[in-house]
Amino acid sequence: MRKKKEKEVSVMDDVIGNFAGRPARVIIVAITMIAIIFPLYWLVTSSFKVKADYLANPPVIFPHRFTLESFQQVLQMNGLLNQFINSFIVAAVSTAISLVFGSMAAYSVARGRFHKTVRGAFGLWFMVQKMYPAIATAIPIYLVMRNLHLIDTRTALIIMNTSFNLPLVIWLMMGFFEQVPLEMEESAKIDGATFLQKFFKVVFPVTKPGLVAAGILAFIGAWNEFLFAVILSINKSKTLPVVIAGFITDRGLEWGPMAATSVITLIPVLILVLLAQKQFVQGLAMGAVKG
Repeated sequence: MRKKKEKEVSVMDDVIGNFAGRPARVIIVAITMIAIIFPLYWLVTSSFKVKADYLANPPVIFPHRFTLESFQQVLQMNGLLNQFINSFIVAAVSTAISLVFGSMAAYSVARGRFHKTVRGAFGLWFMVQKMYPAIATAIPIYLVMRNLHLIDTRTALIIMNTSFNLPLVIWLMMGFFEQVPLEMEESAKIDGATFLQKFFKVVFPVTKPGLVAAGILAFIGAWNEFLFAVILSINKSKTLPVVIAGFITDRGLEWGPMAATSVITLIPVLILVLLAQKQFVQGLAMGAVKG
């Protein structure tokens, strides 16, 4: 009887604790959501504001007048379509190369006869490549690209985005490949499957969500890359992030056109994530439990 009462008291304490903690959790979640959504709201509304509103002080948070003047100004710019194509080609090609070579490298490490500590060291090494500041390599990379006559070419941007996306893809895919049961591959090998057949017909379908997640993250990284795009491009290979930065002039910031171009830049990424949302979430969930 005493144990039963103690159990009831314990349950009541948990209920009271959860009830007391709920307002705090709601407040934290609300603040976090506002911090995430408000910049996007501000960007979108600024792209439709009249000039007087986006230059107003104090800022106009809820505009009463909307206009398409900023979008009209941006769409009438010379070369915008070419810069959009540059961004898409650089992001798509670098992502494809990163996925092909990154998945192969990750599979080799995950299935190689390495000690667990060595395998972990490989993963740590690949992540370290993403941690050092890219600006530290800007001057030597510029000199190398200049000597190779690749300044102001898409090839230079593809090379750079591939080199920076590869470590991320390898690190993510290592975890996905490690979760594939080795028995599946051994069964396919017994059935006479070659290495490529085993990889594409057995391993690939299981890790497809992981490839989608890694591909989307690599594409977004290449699509948004600014540093080397501004260093290695002059005119022909300009991408959309460089165009956005171009609205910062000696006369001030052109907030309306800058916001409109940012919205245009955001649309393809949103479409990509929405189309692959299910597999993207599955891939992130798989990566979250990698062993």
